[in-house]
Amino acid sequence: MIKNYTLFFAFVLILSSSFAQKGLNLGINGQYTGITIVNQNSWGNGHEYDYKLTNGSAFGLDVGYNFSDKIGIYSGFGMMTLGQDYTDSYSEIDGGTSSDWERSLRFKYNVIPIMLKFTGSEMRVNFIGGFGIIYAMMKEAKQTWTKDGVDWNNIDDLGNQDVTDRYVKNDIIINMEMGARIFIIDHLYVDALIDFGYGLKDINAEGWHTPDNKGVYNASHNGYGGIKIGIAYVLFGEE
Repeated sequence: MIKNYTLFFAFVLILSSSFAQKGLNLGINGQYTGITIVNQNSWGNGHEYDYKLTNGSAFGLDVGYNFSDKIGIYSGFGMMTLGQDYTDSYSEIDGGTSSDWERSLRFKYNVIPIMLKFTGSEMRVNFIGGFGIIYAMMKEAKQTWTKDGVDWNNIDDLGNQDVTDRYVKNDIIINMEMGARIFIIDHLYVDALIDFGYGLKDINAEGWHTPDNKGVYNASHNGYGGIKIGIAYVLFGEE
């Protein structure tokens, strides 16, 4: 963790010293997202649950440099919540009474984006688009699994709350965003964006590649889409 923060602040210092006169941007952002796990892994309990609408969030610090009025490169450091909620109804024993099951997975990541961004004009309100990757480092993975509203934990420990060891420690997320950049005053602007991301790596750890009911294992991937708002100030440059 200390290494990650050190790399981030070193990146800020490099930008400040090398590009201080060409338009350094510093800001903060927040994001509200719909999140999902593509291809669920229920760890061999014999059921694939129905997906529920699931919400996550993210926030972070932005640092970037504009090469010109229309293009720049951005990075920063932030925190992101991903995961998925599930629901289903079934009986544990054939012919038994059906129970209502709910399962929730939440992943906490530290994230470092590397984004190429471009704007459409030099007007006060501009189109802005971005494309790049997010390097995501998992802090923890938590689970709640309930049966008829009561916490469930069977003898195989599938229902444990802390499931961090069942997932890989990092992910690489392809990120795309588009929206509007609005200058409030000289050098100060707000970005209003639609933001999408898809994880390239299988998030399941090696020992948790569980086949589905057809005996086939499908890799699980992070995914999200939502609204992102950022505010930033242009240092050493012009809007």
